[in-house]
Order: sequence, then C-alpha cells, then structure tokens
Amino acid sequence: MDVSHVRQRVQAIADAAPDFEVQHSREDDLFVDVLTEIANTSTDDHARALARASLESRRLAFERACA
Repeated sequence: MDVSHVRQRVQAIADAAPDFEVQHSREDDLFVDVLTEIANTSTDDHARALARASLESRRLAFERACA
C-alpha cells in the first residue's frame, strides 16, 4: 500500500456520495487497512504498537451500524 492507493480510496469514498452509509463503510475499511499495514510493515516500533493497539477495538462486541 502506498499513498496513491490511499488517495484512490479516499476518492472512492467521495464518489459514493450521497450514500453516506457506503461512505462510512468505505472510510472504516480504509482506516482498518491503513492501520493493519502500519502494524504489519512499519519499521517504527512505536507506530506498530499504536496501530496494533488501536486495531484491538475491532474485537469489541457491539453493534456497528449507521443510519
């Protein structure tokens, strides 16, 4: 993953307007994918630890919905 891929995905979020539910879902997916990339590939120990810690929230059991 590189910055151009992230920018393409940000544009895809914008292009999904006016369907805010699709936009929200795409944004969530982007955040998880970027954090996962950082957690798995960063050479910065602190950045990896932050990304891994934040991804732990995905394990929490609660309803994720928007509308």
